[in-house]
Amino acid sequence: MLISELVKEHPLKFLISLLVSLGLVYYSFKDLEWNSFWLSLRSINYWILSAGALVLVFSNVIRAARWRILLLPQKPVKRIHLFEATMMGYMGNNVLPFKLGEVLRAVVVSKRHGIKISGVGASIVVERGLDMFSFLILAGLYGIIVPSFESAKILSALALITMVSVLGFGFWINRHHERFFKKAQKWSQNMEENGHPKRAGHLISLFKGLETIWRMPQPLHVILQTLLLWGLYLLVTILGLAAFNFGLSIAELWEVSFILLIFTTFSLALPAAPGYVGTYHGAVLAALMLFNIDDNSARAFAIVLHLMNYLIYTPSGAWYLMKAGMSLEMATTNTNKPGHSTTK
Repeated sequence: MLISELVKEHPLKFLISLLVSLGLVYYSFKDLEWNSFWLSLRSINYWILSAGALVLVFSNVIRAARWRILLLPQKPVKRIHLFEATMMGYMGNNVLPFKLGEVLRAVVVSKRHGIKISGVGASIVVERGLDMFSFLILAGLYGIIVPSFESAKILSALALITMVSVLGFGFWINRHHERFFKKAQKWSQNMEENGHPKRAGHLISLFKGLETIWRMPQPLHVILQTLLLWGLYLLVTILGLAAFNFGLSIAELWEVSFILLIFTTFSLALPAAPGYVGTYHGAVLAALMLFNIDDNSARAFAIVLHLMNYLIYTPSGAWYLMKAGMSLEMATTNTNKPGHSTTK
């Protein structure tokens, strides 16, 4: 489906996303003082900021390695190809509405490696579930270690409840795995007999993709990679704050980074224009205001870190997309026809 057609099909959703972004951009920058803003930009240590950019790129190497493990039940895929698809996905989120970058990378892997898109999509659902699960653990740890705010205690309680619930559900599903698989096979067979072989194939592929939730290959590797990912994201945040020289002590730098990471991660769930414009900036300002950091310096930080994301992901993602012999329109249409990679 063409992107323009998708927007026409969901005009209200598209309008809400734009209004949220525009509203938060106005809120974030309505009282901007240009002199203080430019002074903050001129004081940036670009060596430290560049180190943060390198760590951000490296985090996607870890993400690709973890994604490869989640795809193993369906088909082995080279890490380099998954790294490229990940970069394409982030590029897609920067330029496409409705956060279609996730769909883009699913389609790219499906077409390049002949895996049903439902199975690839299921692996991405599991991947994002792991991210959210570990994020709640991060929020819970913050509430336990640095209980500075009442909201932190609420986050800690939510994290604990979620962890216990997910673990309990996983153990229950694992005990009844064979029964669920037989039902999926039966539904698939009925679909095939009714003349829907593609749907039948997608159902089994979807089940195999979601199966990694409770029957994850190399679970220790996945857990360690997930912890490393969040450690790297925290390091990127720390380096970003250090590059701006906000005059924070080491202890304050860690605390501000934790809160900033929590706020910006929550902001990703909000409807927004492509690239999380407005939602990211509003989250940064809200987090830094808690620590009495100058508003104009906080605005400069939000713009520079957001721009760093764009400059890293958008050109590199577009390059990898062209290298694969694809375009945005090509990659988001004909999703049921897996193609072949132009790279080996």
